Amino acid sequence: MGRFIIGIYNYCDYWCERCAFTRRCRNYNGGSAARRLKAAARDEDRDAVNASFWNDLAERLRDATIFGSMADDAGCEADDADVWGDSVWADEGGGAETDSRIDAAMDARDRAVKAHPLTHLSRDYMMRAGQWLKDADADLKGLAAEWLAQAGSRYDDTDYEEAAHEVGDLVEVVNWYHTLIPPKLARALGNLAEPVLGDGEYARIIRESRLSDANGSGKVALIAVERSIAAWLRLRELLPRQEDAILALLVLLGRLQRGIRTAIPGAEAFKRPGFDPGSTCFADDESN
Repeated sequence: MGRFIIGIYNYCDYWCERCAFTRRCRNYNGGSAARRLKAAARDEDRDAVNASFWNDLAERLRDATIFGSMADDAGCEADDADVWGDSVWADEGGGAETDSRIDAAMDARDRAVKAHPLTHLSRDYMMRAGQWLKDADADLKGLAAEWLAQAGSRYDDTDYEEAAHEVGDLVEVVNWYHTLIPPKLARALGNLAEPVLGDGEYARIIRESRLSDANGSGKVALIAVERSIAAWLRLRELLPRQEDAILALLVLLGRLQRGIRTAIPGAEAFKRPGFDPGSTCFADDESN
């Protein structure tokens, strides 16, 4: 077994079945997911397949330069950057560090997070995407029936089995991430909004720690948004009858993407241990 990367699980998306680093994650190797997945395939083979899956999805997103004009055509207006940036900060207030002051600060933090545009937008996307997953079931079954009928034609060399597998993978991506984005953003915004009472070295360390965690959580949310965009763009090609609904969801994701980059400016550059090139990877000693 390879050496474990310390902290790789702190800023992951919890999707062990799709992770390319399961062999290097101590949490995975000590959990039930490892026992279940190891029974199905060798770790190194699955990690390689998963890495290829995400690389292909990222390539689709890079190639989809038309997305910006798609959002404009759908009536997506430019967001006011000040709205994203200013509304995250809770009122720190001042005075002695009494229990009542700390309680008031926590209440202010919670209000700031609840009122933040990204909170509302992420929840709106989660609800709409969840509804699409329910409503599109009949359309997906109809498409499967069409492909099954066409598969027997000697004049059509399309690999419908592969196409059906691709649709399933893309829907799985959408399904996984639509519920992950809101809590990750809530954690990031909460860290930014929570005041640190007092001064000195301890307060400085706390501020830096919260900012780092905000950037890391924001990075996970941003990746979830971008992978969802890539999945939806491909689903739009495969499911033309769903184009209007999918385009509306893409507009929401585009606003989320811009909003995260503005409200959490350090998110995109954050280096997640093990995942991102240039990250500082500390490895545990090899153990079972």
